[in-house]
Amino acid sequence: MKKCGRKLLAALLTALVLSGCSGRTSHRLEEIRGSITPLQTQEQHPHPARDSEVTFRDMVYVRPDMDTLENLLEQAREAARGSDADAVMDAVDAFYVEYDWFHTRYSLADIHYSQDLTDESWGTEYAFCVENAAQADAWQEELLYALAQSPCRRTLERDYFGEGFFDAYDADETGWDEAFTELLRQEGTLQNRYYELCALTNADYDAVAREKAQVLVDLVELRQKMAEYWGYESYADFAWDFYYYRDYTPEEVEPYLEEICRELVPLYRELAGTDVWDAAYAYASRSQTLNHVRATAEGLGGAVLEAFRRMEAGELYDIDFGANKYDTSFEVWLESYGVPFVFVCPYNEVYDRLTFAHEFGHFCNDYASSGSGAGVDVLEIFSQGMEYLSLPYGQEPETLTRVKLADSLCTYVEQAAYAVFELRLYALPEEKQTVEGLFELYDQVARDFGFDSVGYDRREFVDVSHFYTDPMYIVSYVVSNDAAMQFYELEQAQPGTGAERYLRHLDTWQAYFLAFLEEADLESPFAPGRLQDVKELFRQKLFS
Repeated sequence: MKKCGRKLLAALLTALVLSGCSGRTSHRLEEIRGSITPLQTQEQHPHPARDSEVTFRDMVYVRPDMDTLENLLEQAREAARGSDADAVMDAVDAFYVEYDWFHTRYSLADIHYSQDLTDESWGTEYAFCVENAAQADAWQEELLYALAQSPCRRTLERDYFGEGFFDAYDADETGWDEAFTELLRQEGTLQNRYYELCALTNADYDAVAREKAQVLVDLVELRQKMAEYWGYESYADFAWDFYYYRDYTPEEVEPYLEEICRELVPLYRELAGTDVWDAAYAYASRSQTLNHVRATAEGLGGAVLEAFRRMEAGELYDIDFGANKYDTSFEVWLESYGVPFVFVCPYNEVYDRLTFAHEFGHFCNDYASSGSGAGVDVLEIFSQGMEYLSLPYGQEPETLTRVKLADSLCTYVEQAAYAVFELRLYALPEEKQTVEGLFELYDQVARDFGFDSVGYDRREFVDVSHFYTDPMYIVSYVVSNDAAMQFYELEQAQPGTGAERYLRHLDTWQAYFLAFLEEADLESPFAPGRLQDVKELFRQKLFS
């Protein structure tokens, strides 16, 4: 069980554990473009013990047993009424074992369904998990409220949770009420509908795009209700406070996004006239992609090499091509097994090396910290940082360096554009919250950020899964990219320094982005003159 003193942390886990990161940073959405374990019954698969040698093949999915989880909740709540802290914690631990299994199986269903979106059996299991996730998380909230009111609360905090842990639950409430749980259920249903639409690869694009856009319209309306439930006027402020650990506000980040538009869009337009992407889209085999990350791990050594060996030995990754794979990439922590897993939908191109390196960076952070509790902005520093460090330590650096720096410029501009679109999306007047209203908004943002220089489609935002599955996440890619680039700059100034800094902080649990930058002696992306330095680096490396 992870210790976190935030309400709605469980909802954060639901939102981010699945498809939480896409390693492919679009480049205008690419210019607008395994073996499955049989399902088994609960009786066939008792809970296995954690095993440091467990492989992905050992992980047999069974449908989560919601009755068992509810019964364990009642036992823990009953124990919390007593004064025996050890007895309380025995009951709490039993609940969390089952709760962790719920989310682990949810992740397994997501992985298998993502491997083949046409597999109806996995689609059914994934839908079951989606539909029950809100209830599982609501029960966890109920438990924490019960513990906050326990006669042995002080002992629980002193010996198990930490001083002040239950302050966030110090109220007369018992947890989320049915109204909020129902909102979460509805959100899960809409997200599952998005998955289903993503599986319609041979359907008419316009028709599917409009359906996806309508799903987003419905999600925006639903999420505004969530914000109102907790007393927020803005969904952005709600998500910032409850779903993410951020020590800066939407109002503080907006001028930074505007500065990116002013300063970097001209370079982005200029990049469109170069041949840089020819190298990125050249053919590359699966073995070349794997060997690039292997060479990076061997060059960095330490915890990174240990993580790679564990990943490879446990087959804790999927980088195979699949015609029906979900077109995204992500890494998840499988709590009940104590290991991470990497999922990549490859294009069999050179760029796959960076995608895999990105997700492997997440893998390393999770592996080194036994399931990282860091904030999302901090997590993304390690994923993008691995991409940068794979340039000097991986294979064929001369091929990838220019590609990665072009990709980095695109990350600043494109992800900033998506972040601006998302912030404006939730601020649209009610009469504009329509499919056509979303198309018009995206069209305006796309033009502002120079997408017209490389070709864009005003419907293409429907293929950015984060708008559906991880609202308000995208801005993390922008700010963390700046921090991650500093590992590369350190490495260029003196070989080994960037790698040493990366490895030293790989096991961090720091929740806050700016606080982590201070700990790691990295510069804030919001610091005066920092973006000018970045602009100059791009000009030197890409256009000189």
